[in-house]
Amino acid sequence: MRTVAIAVGILCLTMVVQSQEQVTVQALLNNGKQYDGKQVALVGVVRELKEKVSKKGNPYFTFKIGEGKQSISIFGYGKANVKEGDRVRVIGKFAVEKRVAYATYYNEIDVSKGKVEVLTAASSDKAKAPTADAKR
Repeated sequence: MRTVAIAVGILCLTMVVQSQEQVTVQALLNNGKQYDGKQVALVGVVRELKEKVSKKGNPYFTFKIGEGKQSISIFGYGKANVKEGDRVRVIGKFAVEKRVAYATYYNEIDVSKGKVEVLTAASSDKAKAPTADAKR
């Protein structure tokens, strides 16, 4: 019985160590070095979603999560499972500065080994707009 309790304790401790820290855009921008290279979780609204294919043929996506005019870039391989306006939680590795070939990226969360989950889907304009029959 004691062995089981110890095993459960070790498992819980491991889960806490591996967990990510919930942060804000402002915290990342103001204290980036504190989070550099660490797993973080960030909640926000998808803006400027772009899906592309690299020169080597690998699909990838980028988007921004922001507060006012300040934002954090999100990068991931594959197809984005989000759309513009979705409220999402991203979990990934934050980098203050990341160099790839001849390009340098700043304040980016790489979700390639993390995840992106939709918390609230963007509302469609069709759902909001009344139809001609509904106006009568």
